Amino acid sequence: MASCSRTAKSSATPERTPLRAAPGDQAPDRGLSLPVRLKLLDEKTFSRDGRIDFIDNAVSTESGTIRARAEFSNADGKLTPGMFARIQLSSSAAVDALLVPDAAVGSEQVRKFVYVVDANNVVAPKYVTLGPLVDGLRVIETGLDADDTIVTVGLMRVRPGAKVSPQQATAQAETKTKAN
Repeated sequence: MASCSRTAKSSATPERTPLRAAPGDQAPDRGLSLPVRLKLLDEKTFSRDGRIDFIDNAVSTESGTIRARAEFSNADGKLTPGMFARIQLSSSAAVDALLVPDAAVGSEQVRKFVYVVDANNVVAPKYVTLGPLVDGLRVIETGLDADDTIVTVGLMRVRPGAKVSPQQATAQAETKTKAN
C-alpha cells in the first residue's frame, strides 16, 4: 500500500498479464483501466473493488514482473501503507455466460455433461463444453440453453430416463436448480 486517503496499491504483475487485456479496456490515456479486486490476508473473499490506473513500461529482468498501481476506496480505514494484500485481475471485459455449480458437471471418459430435466420431468444427459471456474461456478460455453433445468442435488441417485420432482431454487441460493 502506498497511501491512505485514496489508497493506491503498488504491485508487481507477471509481464504477460497486461497483454491479455481486452481491446475495449484501453484507457483514453496511456495504460489500462482494468477492474481489480483486493482482499487482505485475513479476509476470505475479494470484497474491495478498485481500478488499475498505471502500468509501468519496463519489465524487471530479475523477476519478469511489471509494476502496476491500482486505486481502492478506503472508507473503513483498514488499508494502511506497507500492508500486503492479494489482488485479482480480470483479463477481459465481463461477458454474459451460463454458470452452473461445478459439482453438477459429470464426466464420461473424455466428455463432460450435466443432467437436464425435460418438460415431462425426465432426466437426460446433455454434453457441454466447459469454460473456467468463476467463484465456484463453472462457465458452460456450449451445449446448454439458458432455459434448461439442470440437476444439482442428488446426482448419485439420478439416472438417464428417471422421472424426478424438480424443485426450483432462487438465484441467491448456493445452487440454481434442484431435482431429487
